[in-house]
Amino acid sequence: MFFCIFAFALLYGATPVKAVNPVIGEWAFSADQAPWEYSRGRIVIELDEEEALAGKLLFDSGIEVRITRITRDEEKVVMDIYIEGYLVRTVVELKDDELKGITETPDGNIPFSAKRYVPEE
Repeated sequence: MFFCIFAFALLYGATPVKAVNPVIGEWAFSADQAPWEYSRGRIVIELDEEEALAGKLLFDSGIEVRITRITRDEEKVVMDIYIEGYLVRTVVELKDDELKGITETPDGNIPFSAKRYVPEE
């Protein structure tokens, strides 16, 4: 009898395990060709109430900008932000805990890279 109840609980009471999205977390980024106030900082990516990707950029200069849209497919991550009224889109690939790609700005493309942020102890 116990076995039947246990088997029933396993089959029908189990909740599916959510796949962990590897882009979620905090990233230290650099875009050396960007103006100095936008060239370094951290990206924070999390899930919002609807379980969609959301986040913000925390520039080392003290500027904080909300990411207006984040999408991810098998090959790339796309982040849209508005800087000084202009759409700036970053398109990167995630490989080995590193984001590499370009940031598309009104003035041209800028190389972009980020690594998982590890706070100093």
